[in-house]
Amino acid sequence: MEEETGKAPGDAITKEASPSAPGKRPSGRFSQQRRKKRREAEEGPDPVQRPNTYVIKLFDRSVELGQFPEGTPLYPVCRAWMRNCPTAPAPHPAPHPAPRPQAAVGNAGKGQDIYELPPPAPPGPPRIPSPLGPEEGAPPPDQPPDPAPPISSLIYKNMERWKRVRQRWREAGQRQQQRYGPSLRLLRLIYERQ
Repeated sequence: MEEETGKAPGDAITKEASPSAPGKRPSGRFSQQRRKKRREAEEGPDPVQRPNTYVIKLFDRSVELGQFPEGTPLYPVCRAWMRNCPTAPAPHPAPHPAPRPQAAVGNAGKGQDIYELPPPAPPGPPRIPSPLGPEEGAPPPDQPPDPAPPISSLIYKNMERWKRVRQRWREAGQRQQQRYGPSLRLLRLIYERQ
């Protein structure tokens, strides 16, 4: 080796021992530090760093709760958790679209576009009908009648009672549907216009 390089063996040792000697690459640790400093200089200061950071890790996924304001709904937080990138900035909410002109119900059949349905009327009586009371003149249900009635009469009375119960439920459903009458008429106009 001495013949190839033309130098004494002592020169080779001093070259290896000195990390800053010319022609010698520095150790891996120094080059990593330089790359890190260069990367930080290119990126600038970290824009994501916040004073209030609170990262929650759940089922091998994490989310930073400090990026969300106090009144944030749960859905955006869950989406950030699914993305599994706690250092990413919170996405800005989409701007609300400009309100569209609402067509009057009377003009709907004249080729005007409809963007919204009218709101339902305020709720009226409860949707569940009141239960039927005991029949007039019948003994209380907790006292068995003295002579046992025939099965056919029991079945007939039961069928009559349940027919009335079903009719009351249908009436309650129709009352509920009347709240949406303007919307249904508008939808019917749109369907017939096609």
